[in-house]
Amino acid sequence: MSAIGRNDPCPCGSGKKYKRCCLGKGAPAPRAWTAGERDSVLASLMRFARRTEFDGDRAAAEVTFWGRRLEKLTAAEAREAMDFEQSRFGFHEWFVFDCPLRGGGTVVERFLAREGGGLRSGERRYLERMRLSHLRPYEIQSVKLDEGLDLLDLWANKRVRVRERLATRQLVQWDVLAARVILGPDSEPILDGSPYLYPARAKELILGVLRRLSRSLRGKLPRRDEPTLFKNIGMVFHDLWLELVARRPLPTSVTAEGDEVVLCRAVFDVRYRAALEAALANHPELERQDDGTYAWLAEREDEAGFRRGFGTFVLEKGRVVLETMSRQRAERGRALLEAAAGPAVSYRATSHENVQRALERRPARRARPEDEVPPEAAEIVQTFYDRHYRAWLDEPLPALDGRTPREAASLKSARPKVIALLKEMENLSARERLAGRPAYDFGWMWGELGLDRPG
Repeated sequence: MSAIGRNDPCPCGSGKKYKRCCLGKGAPAPRAWTAGERDSVLASLMRFARRTEFDGDRAAAEVTFWGRRLEKLTAAEAREAMDFEQSRFGFHEWFVFDCPLRGGGTVVERFLAREGGGLRSGERRYLERMRLSHLRPYEIQSVKLDEGLDLLDLWANKRVRVRERLATRQLVQWDVLAARVILGPDSEPILDGSPYLYPARAKELILGVLRRLSRSLRGKLPRRDEPTLFKNIGMVFHDLWLELVARRPLPTSVTAEGDEVVLCRAVFDVRYRAALEAALANHPELERQDDGTYAWLAEREDEAGFRRGFGTFVLEKGRVVLETMSRQRAERGRALLEAAAGPAVSYRATSHENVQRALERRPARRARPEDEVPPEAAEIVQTFYDRHYRAWLDEPLPALDGRTPREAASLKSARPKVIALLKEMENLSARERLAGRPAYDFGWMWGELGLDRPG
């Protein structure tokens, strides 16, 4: 894939095709600007924007940027929201590059008109590129460490490869972000400014908001003038970030029965192994797997011909362990085993942990070598997840309107929801891997469901 096609929209933000814009102008001189020139001219621009002459514009811009959101918050909540570092960066960037001023133009255009003659050539080139830039929504298709990112422009459905180093160590596949892509100092697309990072599952919600805004502005903007559209609605990316990331409470996952998802292990001592194995083999709700474990399944098939999975009984030396995803299932499984095996087993204890507590206990820093999970523990985690997700394929899910992933994948109308779920799970797993924690590989699931993996 080339960096950008001749007929693609020019990344400089002009709205023209690349061949009729920056490509047609010829390549600029090597290293159109240096990192030092970029940093120095941005500092000068921000000082210029703080002049008292812009006080009225700045006050109006704050109202536009924050909208009525602050009216719904207490004074303390409003201060907290405005203190988010991303909010401060986002506002100042939007104010100088996108916000229209009274009398026309933007802060950066006024700066170039008044101070441009005293700027170095690289400083001026950088601001000219950023002047035309705007935030757009992208999905990361792939990450090449220390090299760059392959992005899908979600609005134009076009792919673009950007050169990037630092972000390749912070972003993972299927991340969704709003970012400015400009032609960099070497005339290759790069990311610049302060991007907003969203959960992978938020993609369709974000696109829905943008489509509604585009329809509401139809007739007020030149036809197909995407740069002007996105400059006009740039503040919505900050609104979405506050709603979906900064102020969003941790989600509560639930099982198909509506119970909170909790990782549970109910442990039983084995007194008479032969009697236990006979009880497990003859129970109608238990099915022996190839690895010697017993899957605990619903007694009857659903309308689609599948049996819902509730947990797994694992035979170990001197004990049997029930692994489930909720306290309620652990209690039901205990009753099932004690009724079936009687004196052959003796209940010892059940361990469980709330997902939110587990997340809070995790260190914010990257794991060091001495913090790595021992191989034997990692193997147990991987085995557990493998059992869980192979059973998950045949569990009805509320997110799929009560269908199982396998059933939904076979229906054209439901297939996009399955793909979105797989992307979200892969995205979360990639973040675990980035943090140095055990991560599950969902690659096999695409083929198992008969789906072509995007990217």
